[in-house]
Amino acid sequence: EYGGKLYMRIEDTNPENIYKPAYKMIEEESKWLFDGIAKFVIQSDNMKIYYNYVEKLIKKNAVYVCTCSSESFKEYVEEMKNCPCRKQTTSENLELWKKMLDKSGFREGEAVLRFKSSEGMKDKNPAMRDFPLARINLSEHPRQGKKYRVWPLMNLAVTVDDIEMKMTHIIRAKDHRDNAERQKMMYKIIGKKYPWEAYLGRYKFKDMELSATKMTQEIKQGKYSGWDDKKLPTIASLKKQGYKPQAFWKFAEQVGLSESDKVMSKEEYFQLLN
Repeated sequence: EYGGKLYMRIEDTNPENIYKPAYKMIEEESKWLFDGIAKFVIQSDNMKIYYNYVEKLIKKNAVYVCTCSSESFKEYVEEMKNCPCRKQTTSENLELWKKMLDKSGFREGEAVLRFKSSEGMKDKNPAMRDFPLARINLSEHPRQGKKYRVWPLMNLAVTVDDIEMKMTHIIRAKDHRDNAERQKMMYKIIGKKYPWEAYLGRYKFKDMELSATKMTQEIKQGKYSGWDDKKLPTIASLKKQGYKPQAFWKFAEQVGLSESDKVMSKEEYFQLLN
């Protein structure tokens, strides 16, 4: 209506937690659900962009490579003390970053990239204290194989994507408030204006199972014939049953933009959808 763009963004930067068939399934279902207007974006194809942003952040002295054990860092957080790695110079951090990327450098779990939070380790909210942005994960990626060994965590990847895609409005689940605050800090350092934001409450279905992990297991076990089994509440199933994309658009309009959590039964959901 307002000339905006719609992206379907696949967040696949955790190599060991990816269901490979989902790439094709989500793309096909997105084309149907969004009437073919959504541009399909896969985060693991943008790794070089994330690496470029890391170098920018290092040069701005906004991040550092932390080699402390997770136990030690947890103690620093609890005691509100700065991690010793925070004192490293820009050149030292650039060298340590290269060592993270190098196959013969740090091993998995030996180093993590951290953001220098605005209030440092004195922030009232422990979740804000020098949070991690990237880590080494040597698991084989179903799309990228062994091409990369350092993977961005959600706050880095999402911030970079939002900036690169020129996002103007962000609507997210209200349980991401802390992540929004982290991303605002990064926007400020990078010198970009943070987008307009709003939050959505959570929908809880009393009698409808929506766990993708559980569904995947039960499909493999033969409990269901596939993702389009009529007993499943998936897009593939509802499409097969004759539902139209417009039904979901109308449902979203009726739900509206509310921070209130709602509890709904399966019967209520299908009544509304029908």
